[in-house]
Formats: sequence, C-alpha cells, structure tokens
Amino acid sequence: MAVDPAVTAILVLVYVAITLVLGYLGYKKTLHAEDYLLAGRDTHPVIIALSYGATFISTSAIVGFGGVAANLGMGLIWLTVFNIGIGILLAFVLFGKKTREKGAETGALTFPDLMGKIFRSPKLQLISGIIILLGMPLYTAAVLIGGARFLETTLSISFS
Repeated sequence: MAVDPAVTAILVLVYVAITLVLGYLGYKKTLHAEDYLLAGRDTHPVIIALSYGATFISTSAIVGFGGVAANLGMGLIWLTVFNIGIGILLAFVLFGKKTREKGAETGALTFPDLMGKIFRSPKLQLISGIIILLGMPLYTAAVLIGGARFLETTLSISFS
C-alpha cells in the first residue's frame, strides 16, 4: 500500500501547526521558572506517575522487549512484567513521594538541580546534567527508531 506524499505532507503540516500554537499558548502563560514544570508543579501525583509510566513503558520497553522475546522466547516477557510492574511500583512507592517532597522543599526544578541542592555539590549537579544531556538524545533516538520500525512492519511503510 503506497502512501500519497501529499497526504503525508498535509498531516505533517497540520501537526506542526498544532504544535506551534500549543507551544505559543504555553509560552504566553510562562511567567516564572516553576511554570516550565508540568502545570506549574500543581499536578496531582497520579498524573505524574502516569506520565513517568508512559515514558518508561515507551517503544524501547514494549517493542524492544517484544522483539527480543520473539527471537529468544516468550519467557523473556516476564522481564518486561517485572521491569514495568515492580520497577514502576518501587520507583513511586519507595522514592516518588520523598523525591517530590525534597524537590518542593529545596525549590529544585530539575533532577540535576535536586542532586546539587541535596548534596550541596555544584559538581554533582553538572555531572548529572551532562549525563542527561548525553543520554536523552540516545534514548529519544532509540524510541523514535523503534516506533518507526513498528510502523514500518505494521503499516507497510518504508522506514526511510
């Protein structure tokens, strides 16, 4: 099944237009540094948990583990169950509340900021920021490639 390039171009332009409008509306409501946080730090913890879970259970977890399980055997799916189920549960039950409290207490806006303030170490803040700066593009690339490969297989769309 061939996809019409004109339809693809129109969909991309609509998506970009919506993204630009939403970005501009968000920009107009941003007055302070805390406004850059999701809902100005007034988001309910359950929403944050769902956001974290959706990020964690992204293409790399679902498509990646599924692909490996298809090659190595379905028993590997238990790795996904434990990783997602227990990993997310532990992250929120053991660390989530305390991390949020410490973030609000110290006024930290980012994880590197929190690390630097808790341990009173600008060097630790810099190092954790650099790790995130280097790691996030790699993670994002893996997620986008995984999603593109999934679409390629599912919808018979060329990866390129």
